[in-house]
Amino acid sequence: MEYRSQNARQRELGLRIADGALLAVLFWGGVALRFGDLQAENPAYFDHYLRLAQWLGIFWFLLGWVGQPYQLAVGVELRTVVARFVRQTGLLLALTALLVVSLKTYVYSRVFLVGIFTAYLSLGALLRVAFVQAGRSRFRRGIGLVGVQGLGASPMWNLIARELAERPDYGYRWLGTVESLDGVDSDAAELWLTPDRVLAELDAAETRGLRLRVVPDLAALPASRTQWSALGNVLLLDWRREPLASGWAPTVKRGVDVLGSAIALMLLAPLMALIALWVRLRSRGPVLFAQPRYGYRGDQFTIWKFRSMDAHANPDLQAVPGDARVLHPWLRASHLDELPQLWNVLRGDMSLVGPRPHMESDTQRYADAVRGYGIRHWVRPGITGLAQARGLHGHTDETSMAERVKADVYYVEHWSVALDLKIMLATLLRARGWV
Repeated sequence: MEYRSQNARQRELGLRIADGALLAVLFWGGVALRFGDLQAENPAYFDHYLRLAQWLGIFWFLLGWVGQPYQLAVGVELRTVVARFVRQTGLLLALTALLVVSLKTYVYSRVFLVGIFTAYLSLGALLRVAFVQAGRSRFRRGIGLVGVQGLGASPMWNLIARELAERPDYGYRWLGTVESLDGVDSDAAELWLTPDRVLAELDAAETRGLRLRVVPDLAALPASRTQWSALGNVLLLDWRREPLASGWAPTVKRGVDVLGSAIALMLLAPLMALIALWVRLRSRGPVLFAQPRYGYRGDQFTIWKFRSMDAHANPDLQAVPGDARVLHPWLRASHLDELPQLWNVLRGDMSLVGPRPHMESDTQRYADAVRGYGIRHWVRPGITGLAQARGLHGHTDETSMAERVKADVYYVEHWSVALDLKIMLATLLRARGWV
């Protein structure tokens, strides 16, 4: 349950108004930039865009009440606020696209619509960052804090007291602990208590209008990693977060993979043909190199690459700098030898972004040396990954192996479309500091 104070409601109203104004300015500003004085030059054309603006406003208003995209509750995380906005914008774009298609008219410019929604998504996200940071700034100055107290004895209270003292920007003010409801401070808006006290205190606390939060004694578990899930009436605590394990996330990621790999294969087909011809003319042996790798759920699949080494070289031996077996070093250095893996992505063996799949000989070595290695198999392997975007590739020692797996596990626990885009851009531009 998210507590929304009067101050939070005022900020939510301000965000709603600012967001609506932003969309209106972008729409009509876009019309002016794209078409000039449309009302004077082509009144009939202007009427079409006026009608689109009206529908866009209706969609925006209705979506504003679905999914709580403007809620700025106490303690809310920035990523939650931005994620809600991204969902809202996606739905708004989908509804607008359906409307334009259903009207069966060529009046509306696709470039105009793409530009408007791109600008709205970017500036709208920045607007929410500004609102959340402004709220946190108020909390750090002691303004608008929500008073909370702990009921009963628990080793968690000292941990919570330290956390709230160090991070006032969460929006809570710790008022200490009490042994009974009679000692609850009048400034307390919430009462936090241990599971064994819930049933005994529930009726009396809610009669007094106190909001209750249960604080289990799980100090050994990092809150940033764990998450709750429900099995009927049973609460389960997941040790690690898996964004790609539920909801629309797997469908979205697979859709991006299929669309992205199909487009890339079509666009890069001439380049791939030239590389294949180069390999064929410059060395004996097959153009493509196939090797079994471990992927999603630990299953084996065949990975494809342009052959850059001697056809008779040991495929299970990791290449090192200056390796005499490498016939086309530029191909490996540029990573163009990985292009055939777009076919692996289209087939579903791999993803555009994910942990790099390891050779059979490396899999056991990593598993023996690094704890948590198997977690990287919870998602499809990728053509590039977080470790590669950070420059962690090539020959490895145990320290480097641990860093790679750490990056892979972070990716599994923090996946988002935005993270995938950052990794792809960082890989293409070789900007290691981006991720």
